Amino acid sequence: VMSSRKRLIVFLPFLLLCACAKSERMSTADLVKQVAGEARPKMRVEVVIRASADQATPEDQALLRSIEDAVERKNVGRLVSSGTQPGQLFLIVEVENTADATTTLRSILKAAGVRNRSSFKVIQPE
Repeated sequence: VMSSRKRLIVFLPFLLLCACAKSERMSTADLVKQVAGEARPKMRVEVVIRASADQATPEDQALLRSIEDAVERKNVGRLVSSGTQPGQLFLIVEVENTADATTTLRSILKAAGVRNRSSFKVIQPE
């Protein structure tokens, strides 16, 4: 015989599940679309900015941080990686829509004054 406390522990998750299911009604088609959308690998956009010297200067590092912050603020996508290479600054952003993301990234780079020394590349998911 189960005690009332054990019954409550067993019954409470079931009750919560039922309560949530009623408030979150979703058609089968909507559920399939959501799951497929989340399972589909997202595109990535790589941005390369020519650095002011062969080795990134503190100003270049500050520029990269400000661009990263703008990418986050404007919800361009998920910042996958960023850093420096000889003569370059780079960042890779995982995006929902490459055209929209590229347009927003261009405006961010223009505002930072580096649009004329930057390039974009769309990276296909593996």
